[in-house]
Amino acid sequence: MDSQEYTLSDDIVFDVLTQLKSLETLDTCKLVCKGWEEMIYESTFMPLFCRRSRMLAGFFIQDIIEHKFFSMFATIDGTTSPDVSIARFPDDMKILASCNHGILCCVKRSGKNYRYYVCKPTTQQWQSLPNPKLRYETVSIAVMVLGLDPFRYKIVRLSRRAEELFKEYYTYRCEIFDSKVWRWTEVEGITVRYTELIIDSVTVNNVVYWLTNEDNVIAFHEANKLLYKLSLPEKVMQKSDLYECKRLVEYKGRLGLTFLTKEGKMALWPMRDRRTNGMMEWIREEKEVIVIDTENLQKYVQYPSLVGFYNAGIAFLKGFQEVVFYKFGERDSLSRVELDHKLRDARDVFQFRSDLEPVRLERVS
Repeated sequence: MDSQEYTLSDDIVFDVLTQLKSLETLDTCKLVCKGWEEMIYESTFMPLFCRRSRMLAGFFIQDIIEHKFFSMFATIDGTTSPDVSIARFPDDMKILASCNHGILCCVKRSGKNYRYYVCKPTTQQWQSLPNPKLRYETVSIAVMVLGLDPFRYKIVRLSRRAEELFKEYYTYRCEIFDSKVWRWTEVEGITVRYTELIIDSVTVNNVVYWLTNEDNVIAFHEANKLLYKLSLPEKVMQKSDLYECKRLVEYKGRLGLTFLTKEGKMALWPMRDRRTNGMMEWIREEKEVIVIDTENLQKYVQYPSLVGFYNAGIAFLKGFQEVVFYKFGERDSLSRVELDHKLRDARDVFQFRSDLEPVRLERVS
């Protein structure tokens, strides 16, 4: 009998992928082929995957009222998820960072004392951590998961000495907490002018990127433990006034830049990179720039502000006393989530994805 080559239809593959039982397997499937990767990033995939596989994907929203922090978790179905909260953890915890493997880094202040924690909200697990060098002012925090068996995570802290702000130059310090060795270690810092401040950050594939107000990006590459600085694409630098409200985001598993055009529209500029001696350089692909026409959106959402992407084709925006999942394209649609009565504004937003399986957050002997 002659052998025949059988291939599965895209509909069958899509159906199978939405029934996977772990986020690790899902991320592995993205690497199988370009077609599978595109399916997983489709706007319809993640909501169906979450329903079928008992996974959670959404955003933590945080605000501070009278010196106390409040948070809620928003999902694309237009509701909040009360079971996914940090309310059962030590009182008045502030979320500092999140990741797409189910854990948050938080801090609790008691008087003049601080204590760092890591937690998994879906299983109500939490663990106190050794503190970093708190005499240095925290600028930004990132958290990443490096392994699932055994569970291993790292926390990246960018800081600076407060009095350095009055000098012509100051140094951003970078400390790394590794759950495997259970201590903070410092890597070589980076010196910048006193006018250059961090305004935004995102973590993509275990690389942390911080955008500065001078159109530079400071990056920490976990693989080579290197902190370095690079510029935004040349065209952005040359015409910086045409790119307002710039923000770094993750889009389809890679770094992206969002901004407002001179016409007031929101735009997404996905980036591809090439590496030279471990450093990254931007390559702009004109055809990939996505423009989101906000004229129609503003009829339904007051003061929309783009903060990230739930999946390809679905933007996540802050509005007045609400957050919105906005599916843009030929058939624009949106899903609103009203802010909890304890929150006045979506002051801080943290993208979050998690399964419901317990993990080991404490030190592994």
